[in-house]
Amino acid sequence: MGAVYRDRMSEQTHISPARVLRELVPASAWEGLAGFPRRPHPAGAVLLHQGESGSHVLALLRGIVKVVRGDRDGRERLLAFRGPGEVLGEVAVQDGGVRLAHVRTLSRCEVSVIPAAAFRAFVTQHDLAFQLALHAVSRLREQTQSCEGDIDQRLAATLLRLIEISGARSFSLTRDELAQHLGVGRNSVTKALERFGSHRVRFGRTRIEVLDEVHLSRLLNRRAAT
Repeated sequence: MGAVYRDRMSEQTHISPARVLRELVPASAWEGLAGFPRRPHPAGAVLLHQGESGSHVLALLRGIVKVVRGDRDGRERLLAFRGPGEVLGEVAVQDGGVRLAHVRTLSRCEVSVIPAAAFRAFVTQHDLAFQLALHAVSRLREQTQSCEGDIDQRLAATLLRLIEISGARSFSLTRDELAQHLGVGRNSVTKALERFGSHRVRFGRTRIEVLDEVHLSRLLNRRAAT
């Protein structure tokens, strides 16, 4: 479903399809990363901690995670969502600094754990420096798009992105988390969801379900036309 859906998404909307690392490297390279020891994690687990040294990288094999940065005043910003085929924590490993954000699971996940030295050797062996640079650009573009348009359009883009990276249409996600990601208040998210209508997007205290992708896509097309 993934490739077909991404092609259809790029035709129907003006949001760039997400590029996961698995799509940027040879199949054998990704299989090598996936071949390291695997660990399952339940929803709500912290996979990586902000401020820790980059001792290892995670390859996300199954599930959805969120990337959250804590500010000095104690507030948190939800920077991005990541799905299967991604690597997590590679920046701190590559530049030798500390991790810039937490990574927490939104669903049950499975990851493979690659030690820092092994990942650096892997990048050199497969000549992946350029692919990783392209990947960083793709991530920056994704974050930029989440700030474009009105709240309805930005929320639509986020929900479509979640469908794209997960292949699912129902997510264990709160309105507070969506508000963190979009940089608005919880009430703004609630009102936007109500404007969508329960026949298009159904929401509860801890779950969001998309019923009408076409309507969300039309909102993005309206953004591009203005």
